[in-house]
Amino acid sequence: PIVSVPQDDHFQNLMIDEVPTMVLGDICDPNGKFGKLVVGANQSSSTGVHKPCKQHVLMGECNADAGCVWYDATLSCADTPCMQHCDELTCKNDTANKCAWDSSKGLCQKEPQVGCDSLSVGECPKNPACELSKDNTTCVDKKCVHDTEQGCVADPDKCVWNNIDQTCVEQPCNYP
Repeated sequence: PIVSVPQDDHFQNLMIDEVPTMVLGDICDPNGKFGKLVVGANQSSSTGVHKPCKQHVLMGECNADAGCVWYDATLSCADTPCMQHCDELTCKNDTANKCAWDSSKGLCQKEPQVGCDSLSVGECPKNPACELSKDNTTCVDKKCVHDTEQGCVADPDKCVWNNIDQTCVEQPCNYP
C-alpha cells in the first residue's frame, strides 16, 4: 500500500497499481470520489466546474471565487492560502487570510464576500470594500482599492496612484 499505518488517518487507502484507475481516471468523473472534489470544490462557473485561479484575469472575478485571491503585486489570481488547511480548527484560526470552513464540502476557503449591493445604507460604511453611492441611496463597491501602484494603474476602473500619500484614487474627470 502507498499509505502508512494507521490507514484510517488517510483520505483513501489504495495500492500503487490502483492509482491510474481509482485516482487519475476518477478525476474526470463528477460522480467519483476525486471527481466530486474537483467539480464541487467551487461552483464559480456556470457549469459548476472550478475554474483554475490563474485563468481569472480580472480582480473582481478572482475575488468572487472562494478558492482564489487577487495579488496586486503580481497582478494575478492564485489559490487562496486557505485551501492549504485540511481541518476545521486550523482553517478557523487563520484570521490573517480570512479563512472559513465549509462543512458541507469539508474544505477551507476564504470567507464569502458579501456584495455591497446587498448591504443597507446603514451597514455600508462598516464594510471597507463598500461605499455609499453619490446620491447616498445605495451601497456600491468601492473603486480603486489597491495597496500597490502596479495594482492601481492596472485597474479597469481608471484609477491613478497618488505618490504623495501612496494611495490609489479614482481618476478625476479632468485628468489627462
